[in-house]
Amino acid sequence: MNEIGFWKEDASGLPRFEYTGRLPYTAPVDKGQQIKLPDDPWFLLGNYRLTLFSHVSGRYELISGQHAWVRLNGGERSNSAAISIDDKEYALAGPDSLAADPDKCHRTHGCGTAEFLYDIDGVTISRNISVKPSSDPYNGASAFLLTVTVKNESDSERRIVFNETVYAEFSEIHWHGKPVRYEYKFRKENHTGIIGIKAVSDDPLLFPDREAMSVCDGFPPELFVRSLSDTTNVTGNDRELSLTFDKTLGAGEEATFRAIVGFVYDGVDEVCEELGTYGFSEEWKRVLPSFADEKDSELRRELIWHAYTLEAMATYSEYYGETKIPQGIIYDYYWGQHASARDNFQHALPLVYYNKRLAKSVLRYMLKRTTPYGEIRLIEYGNGYAANEEYFTSDQQLYFFLYLSEYLRVTKDYDVLREMITPYPAKGMSEMPVYELVGKCFVFLRDTIGTGEHGLVRLLNSDWNDAVYYIVEAPYNRVFRNGESHMNSAMAISILQTLIPQLEAAKIPELMPLCESMRLYRKKQLSAFLADMGERPFPRRMYFNGKPYGDDNMFLEPQGFTLQIAELPEERKRTLYGEMLKRVYDGERIGAREQQTPEFEDDGFDKGSRENGGFWYALNGPVIIGVSTFDKVEARSLLMKMTLKNLSEQYPKYWSSYWSAPDTLESSLIPGEGCVDQSDDFWKQPVYCAHPHAWILYCYYRLNE
Repeated sequence: MNEIGFWKEDASGLPRFEYTGRLPYTAPVDKGQQIKLPDDPWFLLGNYRLTLFSHVSGRYELISGQHAWVRLNGGERSNSAAISIDDKEYALAGPDSLAADPDKCHRTHGCGTAEFLYDIDGVTISRNISVKPSSDPYNGASAFLLTVTVKNESDSERRIVFNETVYAEFSEIHWHGKPVRYEYKFRKENHTGIIGIKAVSDDPLLFPDREAMSVCDGFPPELFVRSLSDTTNVTGNDRELSLTFDKTLGAGEEATFRAIVGFVYDGVDEVCEELGTYGFSEEWKRVLPSFADEKDSELRRELIWHAYTLEAMATYSEYYGETKIPQGIIYDYYWGQHASARDNFQHALPLVYYNKRLAKSVLRYMLKRTTPYGEIRLIEYGNGYAANEEYFTSDQQLYFFLYLSEYLRVTKDYDVLREMITPYPAKGMSEMPVYELVGKCFVFLRDTIGTGEHGLVRLLNSDWNDAVYYIVEAPYNRVFRNGESHMNSAMAISILQTLIPQLEAAKIPELMPLCESMRLYRKKQLSAFLADMGERPFPRRMYFNGKPYGDDNMFLEPQGFTLQIAELPEERKRTLYGEMLKRVYDGERIGAREQQTPEFEDDGFDKGSRENGGFWYALNGPVIIGVSTFDKVEARSLLMKMTLKNLSEQYPKYWSSYWSAPDTLESSLIPGEGCVDQSDDFWKQPVYCAHPHAWILYCYYRLNE
């Protein structure tokens, strides 16, 4: 055990983490710099219709991504809980409550559950929050079950008054409420308190109706609390809903009450009926893979946790009628954007092995965000509004092909290619078969993105590393069509070598010309890429602003996909990997950093941080797959280095090391090594990202094929 906490299992064998540290959490000093992390750590409970951040202090935040990303009870007063014992009151939730003290409260978070156990003056209290999993991509209860059990352990009767209050403070995360104002109205229906929230704008076109695409979400859900116990009273006003339990308990007597807290876009009764009234551990056990064949018990527990987290993050879109797994952390929970397309494809990769229905829904969701001519929209916000913002990235189709190839290869669901899909903007568009839209995406890659003077795939304003767009001062009109990406080319070569045979296996006559065109394109890319690499031990990074990047300074971006190229001899792969060990693995405890020696100069990108030399799960995952083509033992070793187990052992004083992680960690070159990005105010974000969970799971499955 350490200062943060430890893992254990619940009665069903599912993982739980008991947080043993004190609040407020205090981060250590590293290399002379005070590390910045939020002082009230959070866990994620959720299903496809609910995102619930449960803090160690007992506070919680209700979030919905069904339309736009919105907060229902954000702000300083999200909720409160208190108990009065013989007229002496104790706060049970909040940074100044008993939950802040590990000597007075045991705090445990598991799969869909958070439990707080108190022992106060001869009275024990259990406060449990439980979320039921979705059973398919199109359902889920947007509410949680609150169960409170109070037992009088003393030898005399005690009067107990328990109160739980949730405060309404609605905001659309992307806009922070600026273009819209909100009106709140309380009403009570039997044992249910409801706060209706109405969005008001002076602009009649800002959100014309609930189903219309719009940049703002003008139709908020209602916040509600329903008592399931006759002994519990529901009260409220326009900004708060309260549950009060008042009972005198005799010596040794125990009492339990339950309530449902959540939000609804339609009917409270339907959501409450779907949720049910008892714990959901067995339901979670049924929807999660067991990894029964994995002999390493700690790894098995972590893999189950990764699968749980992806389930809890998955979010249903009412506009598109499908479910995807968001990036989380910055894009979704901090900026309020469903971004970016490449991330949504990556997060679904492990699903093809154990949750085919959700994997297929993610595929359909992303196809609906693709225009009829093959452009995949990068970012979505508001109600179904998708755009590229200021970006014109060059890699979205490649990540689509990566996901499609793995979906077909593993599931053998070739019939999905014959299904009809409605491309973006999804409403009012003519349907087309999926295979036709696949062809449109390829033509977009081949012709609109195109190739440069070296024959490599163009960079446009950016590929995976969209920070290039910010940190290299260059005349945009001159570099936009001249830059070339070695990462894009390595991706195209390695991904198409798998996708083409899978498309051919579908035996759809209309796909044969596409397969032949893909084969010709891949042959040209392979020739250009190998010619550019020459006798060099590793490929360059890119051509940009009139110069090559990565001649002597290794960039990680293209290396993992280069290792996957079938035509590259094993001897050259081993040589390349040997160079990687010397150049980008040296000194690193989790995996390879993005650059050997960070060379970009920018106030917002410290050298050793983020796209300027930080550690990325999305770059290390492809390396593991590449190394597995010639050395599976070494690949598994790399995977084990990337696990949360190793992260928490290497950096045990960061609470962000244990149950999730950001998409990028500071490398060994910088203070804050192993921690979330320390620049600007990014450290304030919810440290929950799908990248580590998806890539660790996907690599595990690939290595065990």
